[in-house]
Amino acid sequence: MIRSSKLSLLVLVIGALAGSSSIARAQSMTVDENLAKRGKSLWLAKGCDGCHSIGKGRRAGPDLLGVTERRDMAWLKRWLKNPTDMLASDTAAQAMLAESKGVKMPNLKLSDPDIDALINYVASESQKLKK
Repeated sequence: MIRSSKLSLLVLVIGALAGSSSIARAQSMTVDENLAKRGKSLWLAKGCDGCHSIGKGRRAGPDLLGVTERRDMAWLKRWLKNPTDMLASDTAAQAMLAESKGVKMPNLKLSDPDIDALINYVASESQKLKK
């Protein structure tokens, strides 16, 4: 028989691996095109495409196509704000680290407006590719 605490941990891990629910998902998210434009510039300037693609498969980091469908907006914002802290405490982040064979997302010291712009860009590109 599984103890209650072990069962709770198992449920948390399975939920994290399956992705969180989100209020604003990529398909229903209203993308701010001005933020998406700014996000594209940030994506290129910060070198995001060195580790990630949007719809072109996994690189050192995961393919971000549809990431706003798989992850809760608050989770994405926390992750982009401080991936190091997330790796220390979040089971989904820890699972991603294991999947990437130890390649860690660097802390890019993004501002909140930068994070919003990047999320809008990724959501915009995801929506274009899923049409």
